Amino acid sequence: MPTAAAAAAAAAAAAAAAAAGAAGKPRKMAGCSAEVPEPNPRKLEPWPLHVFEANLARGKGSQQCVLLTTGAMNPPHRGHAELLRQARKRLEREGYEVLAGWMSPSQDGYVRPKAKRMGTVHIGGDLRLHLSRLMLHGDDFLTVGAWEAQHPGGWPDFPEVALDLQTHLKEHLETAEARCAEGLKGRGGSPCVFYACGTDHAEHCGLYRGLQPQQDLGVVVVPRAGERPHAERPERLVFVAEPAPGDVASFSSTKIREAFANGDHSYISCAISELAANFMLRPSKEHYGFFRREFQELGVKEP
Repeated sequence: MPTAAAAAAAAAAAAAAAAAGAAGKPRKMAGCSAEVPEPNPRKLEPWPLHVFEANLARGKGSQQCVLLTTGAMNPPHRGHAELLRQARKRLEREGYEVLAGWMSPSQDGYVRPKAKRMGTVHIGGDLRLHLSRLMLHGDDFLTVGAWEAQHPGGWPDFPEVALDLQTHLKEHLETAEARCAEGLKGRGGSPCVFYACGTDHAEHCGLYRGLQPQQDLGVVVVPRAGERPHAERPERLVFVAEPAPGDVASFSSTKIREAFANGDHSYISCAISELAANFMLRPSKEHYGFFRREFQELGVKEP
């Protein structure tokens, strides 16, 4: 029997996790389908545009942009989504209307050797994409880009991913009935895309000097609480956001992998989503068959 003190501590931990989960939960898109996404290995849209198009149709800003973040996301969690939301807030303070953001899980060619070096389970790209889609289902700002994770051949690094998103938007707008997005064009005449990342990535890749501002590719650095990022350089399209508030920044892929093994439905629901927790801990036989290696290596029993 647990002691009263232990029970109280457990209740407090659950409440804290619930509060953190609530802070990072997506706002739902008006009129969105209630249909839960099904796994669709290797066949997802590279850059879904439904959120972008809906917000563009309502948009009124004379200075518009979109956001992108990449990373292993092994697995994805609400901290990844919150990074984009914090970047959005910074750009809005600068006067931008931010139309949409994409989470782009990295290709297996990057994630597999990284997981091996770290001695952790490698969650394949198809499952990382699916968990991301479950997390962002119905979101009115964020969606999941599959171009990078599904890219054949060598692993595309983040500048190539940002450029592909920009090219995709440009081609789409040229073929759409455009009253279109003059406000989305930057000084170079292309759709303005900001890449959001943490301080370590910005430092390691020299992003405080800018990404490719002459091609309308900018950067928003999102620090963790207590970090000291470099100064902004607006003329180089480099901005620095505020750290994510509350405990949402405490979510980590390592803790979520442990939660998979321990069957911790509550933590996974808070850190990713209830849909993701149900998918991972209560899989159907068909879904288990899709991702048998990952389920087995994560310690999830076959139904």
